[in-house]
Parts: sequence; C-alpha cells; structure tokens
Amino acid sequence: MKTRESFVPVYFQLAEDLKEKILAGELKPGDALPSETQLGEQYRISKMTVRNGLRLLAQEGLIKSFRGKGNFVAHPNLSELILKLSDPGLESSRSYDAKLLAINVISAEDGVALRLQIKPGSKLIRFRRLLLMDKEPVAVENRYLTYQRGQPLVEQEIKYADFPEAVAKHTGIITEGNQVTISAVSLNQEDSELLETSSGIPALKIEQLVYGRKNTPLGLSIMICHGEKYHLIASTRSFFS
Repeated sequence: MKTRESFVPVYFQLAEDLKEKILAGELKPGDALPSETQLGEQYRISKMTVRNGLRLLAQEGLIKSFRGKGNFVAHPNLSELILKLSDPGLESSRSYDAKLLAINVISAEDGVALRLQIKPGSKLIRFRRLLLMDKEPVAVENRYLTYQRGQPLVEQEIKYADFPEAVAKHTGIITEGNQVTISAVSLNQEDSELLETSSGIPALKIEQLVYGRKNTPLGLSIMICHGEKYHLIASTRSFFS
C-alpha cells in the first residue's frame, strides 16, 4: 500500500489503492474483489476497517455488493452526469487567477449554521475570494471553515486549492464527499461591484458542502458567478476514459 500522510485513515488508503486499480483497468467491471478476510490479511487491517474502505468505493459507484457473493467492480453508469467543480470552472485554456479579498473570524449566521449543523453564533473562519479569467472577474466565493484556535492558515493553499482539498488541509480530516446545490439568484450591490457589472442581473449560485465520515459537515463554499462569463460543463464517462 502507498505511504500516505499520517492523518489519512487506513480505510481511506485501502479505498484509494483499490480505486487506482479499478481506474487503471487492473480490476475490470464484473471482476470480484478479494474477500474481506483476504483484504484484511493482505493489508494487515481488521474486517471493520476493510468494510469502511469498501463503503467508500460503493458510495462512489465503483463497486457493488451482493449478499452471499461478495463485492464486484461495477459497470460504469453512463446515464449519470459528472460535474467537475475544480477551479477555474473547467476553462483551462484561459488564464486563471484567484484574489484573496479577506480572512475574517465571524459568528455563523442562521443559514450557514444550519448547513454546517452548528449553533448560530459559533465561530467560523470566512475566506472571501474573487476569481478571475483573463483578468476579468467572473465569480465571488465565500468559504466557511470551522474556527480552531492556533490552527495555522496557509494563505496560498486556501487561495488556490480546490475547496475539498482546502477543507482537508485545514481540518486534518479526510473529506469523503460533497453536496452541490446550484440555483439562480440576482446579484446584490456588493457582489456586482466586484464583478464589475450591474446589480440585480441574473447570476449562478453554487453551494458546495463538504463532509467527512457519517455525513458530518466540515466546510461550506458559496460562490456567486457572473451569468455570462462563468460556465459549468457536465459529462458522462467510463471509469477508464
């Protein structure tokens, strides 16, 4: 098994190893995975740890479990769209930059507190960024992370890292998934000034809630995107494309 940073749970390492084999085609759709006992012996871990790793693969749709038969590599579901949310909005051919506007310790407002499942008024760190493409502002993003006294903040990592990666670096906890909500909104005065356009025009709101084990929320990103300049692209693919 590959060596990982010390804070990475063993079950996550197991899942990543098996995932790499699936994506590399070493394990093909329909292939049976080794039994839980065999995986435990191979990686020198408990059956419970093996099950936690397999659970991650099942959540990603990479394997399917059949009672009494075991775990098998799943066939890709090409009817599902994959939406990539990494910066900068899937337009790698354009020059991209991120400007860190502010870092503040704030009291969580009701809406943010509800999404993060914390008490209103709890301390949060808010990172406010302006995303630019070809030097034109295209989106304003607020990133909310739990406040941890004495936790060092590396501005360059927060400034440029994709949000799940930034959450993992800040909390020291492996993120296991995220929930994305996309909706249409009207630009308020403050965001419209940053995006160099008129207030009240349509914009795209992308909320990304990152969570760890047992669906525990770890961080929230709310991004307001210029409706005419920021684009999202979804596609279908097989495991091996």
